Amino acid sequence: MTEEIKEVTFAEKWHAEKLLKRSKKKARKQLQNQGHSHGEARALVKKAVSQIAAKPERKSAGRGR
Repeated sequence: MTEEIKEVTFAEKWHAEKLLKRSKKKARKQLQNQGHSHGEARALVKKAVSQIAAKPERKSAGRGR
């Protein structure tokens, strides 16, 4: 099986970045509401995002295929 490599358009990239920024902001606000300081919340979110980005993408189980 060959996978087609699709070029990412400007609009798709912009929407993806916007979604990431919004979710990071929401996570930071939640941590602040739980009692963390602004800087501490930013550091925790940054660490979590870098851990997620460092993990390789898992292959699906492909049950029955």
